[in-house]
Amino acid sequence: MHGAGIERSARLIEQLLTLARSEPGAPAQALERIDLCALAREVLAAMHAMARERGGELALEAEGDVAIDGERGGLSALLRNLVDNAIRYSPPRSRVDVRVWSEGGSACLRVDDAGPGIAAAERPRVFDRFYRRAAAGEEGTGLGLAIVRSVAERHGATVTLGDSPAGGLRVEVRFAPAGAGLPHP
Repeated sequence: MHGAGIERSARLIEQLLTLARSEPGAPAQALERIDLCALAREVLAAMHAMARERGGELALEAEGDVAIDGERGGLSALLRNLVDNAIRYSPPRSRVDVRVWSEGGSACLRVDDAGPGIAAAERPRVFDRFYRRAAAGEEGTGLGLAIVRSVAERHGATVTLGDSPAGGLRVEVRFAPAGAGLPHP
């Protein structure tokens, strides 16, 4: 197996494990108070090299103290998958915008890209495991958005897909208001 094949296999295994950990009925992970702004900074710093390889940039707008009780590993995977998709599907030299804010007691996270977007009719399907869009043109496992939705649901959050002002996809994750707690697995 060549280096690229090994890398793809390792990524698939990592994503399958992440998905299994976030599924209903999986053992509960330790909850901690997590600053979503700080977590977003960490994830973007870790993905900076990937964006630079494509001549792109990552931008973060973090407003104030946005903290939730959650599972650090799951939330990190959610953010990584959203930013990874945004980088991969945006044209070279594009900017990916990430915003974290609080609204009405809810923590909110949004990722905007300049890629091809996803047609409204296709949006429900992209959350299915192993679903790959025919014209996607990028390598992947088809698990990224399934992981995003699974982690979000485990945290009592909703995920919506829309059109980005940058021309691509807008993904917004809205967490349950503070004090609502996580749903029971």
